[in-house]
Amino acid sequence: MKTGLLLLAVDLGLGGVLLRGEKGTAKSTAARALAALLPPLKTIQDCPAGCVPHGELCPACRERPRPLPTVEVTAPFVELPLGAGEERVAGSLDLGAALKNGRVQLNPGLLAKAHRGVLYIDEVNLLQPHLAHLVLDATASGRAVVEREGLSLEHPARFALLASYNPEEGPLGPQLLDRFGLCVEVVGEAAPALRLQVLKRRLAYEADPKGFATRWQPAEDELRARIARARELLPRVEVDRSAIALAAELAQEAGCSGQRGEMACARAARALAAWRGALTVDPTMVAEVAPLALVHRRTAKPEADAPLPRLRPGRAGDQEPARRAKAETDNPGPKAGTTRTGQERSLRVLAPDAVLPVATRLPAKEVGAAQQSGRRAAREVSGARGRYIRASAHRSGRGLALDATLRAAAPHQKQRRVSGGPALVITQSDLREKVREARRGRLLLFCVDASGSMNAAARMRATKAAVLGLLTEAYQKRDRVGLV
Repeated sequence: MKTGLLLLAVDLGLGGVLLRGEKGTAKSTAARALAALLPPLKTIQDCPAGCVPHGELCPACRERPRPLPTVEVTAPFVELPLGAGEERVAGSLDLGAALKNGRVQLNPGLLAKAHRGVLYIDEVNLLQPHLAHLVLDATASGRAVVEREGLSLEHPARFALLASYNPEEGPLGPQLLDRFGLCVEVVGEAAPALRLQVLKRRLAYEADPKGFATRWQPAEDELRARIARARELLPRVEVDRSAIALAAELAQEAGCSGQRGEMACARAARALAAWRGALTVDPTMVAEVAPLALVHRRTAKPEADAPLPRLRPGRAGDQEPARRAKAETDNPGPKAGTTRTGQERSLRVLAPDAVLPVATRLPAKEVGAAQQSGRRAAREVSGARGRYIRASAHRSGRGLALDATLRAAAPHQKQRRVSGGPALVITQSDLREKVREARRGRLLLFCVDASGSMNAAARMRATKAAVLGLLTEAYQKRDRVGLV
């Protein structure tokens, strides 16, 4: 874990590091500690996006008079909360400037604040999928694009992306996993001596936080200086041809789709060489970082990480229905499911087969696997219940989104105001409605041909077993199960 974080500190272009593992293994603690190790930055004074003095500038710095004053600041560490909306992440219209001056001006979001620093997402598997793609797109391109309320701007957004999650609380979809450069499987310490050392250090920190930090300050200063030296050396590091060939071979053996696997291997090996002060990447460095770059991209996952099997109705005894059908054929009698009393026919209840849990192919989350715990993911709803996620200009009778309405009307106030009139003028075109989402179950219906010619007895026993097997998952995800 520490190796992956240090490589990311050396090369912010690695594409991010994903920490996944069991609870209580200090994933969040390690991520937050990385920010203190990053070297200080020179930036333009009062810049909302932390622009480089002689590099690419944000829209606000482009309009400022020259020369631009500079200042040295600590590297930013920005934590993205799970409840943040798209306006908070990417940025939105500066409402104050629009109301006062009628100017269309950007109010920077978290991507701008994390520029040249660390952006950390805890429990990334619970983040809304569109926000996750927004962050990963900015990580890959180094730029953030804002298209909102008539505002079309972009600014540099190069940061070290860190994310963590516990697989027990739900998986992360493969389309998101592949976007992270490195992935680390974090497990708890098993050796009693190491567990004792962790406990002693934690108790020492709680007893005297300032004294604890002072004692470890020299080691942190040394790491910070080494990271700065590695960053200066990184552009001069060359990747040997044999190292490139090994990266491609390892990615092919892991069954990686696309070329992101070998590219991550090569970049991580360059960062490792710069960290060790070497100017050339040899194959041993590629082999050392390959597990970090390929563990989340391999198609042949280890057995412990494989999803639970999707059990089919009758999976426990696939031959049992056939045996029962043959027995009924050998012993002719009343048709299955009926009893004869003269010319009348009455129904009888058939007992189900052995009940086994059955998982549907409907995912609990948009980016998840078929077997998951917890309720299904939230979906857009038309009523007044649910969480407000965004605003829409489409009029369909939903509640008024006051914040989005004000942002839409703000740039036009300078032209709309008249002497003696209202301070804020809103027209029909400015109105925005709230789009809400809520967790809702699904209705699962079994449609079964129960006629006697279709071997009704065997079929109904298997169907009842499948329906009963679905009830466990249906209870967890608030689904309803029916049989026709």
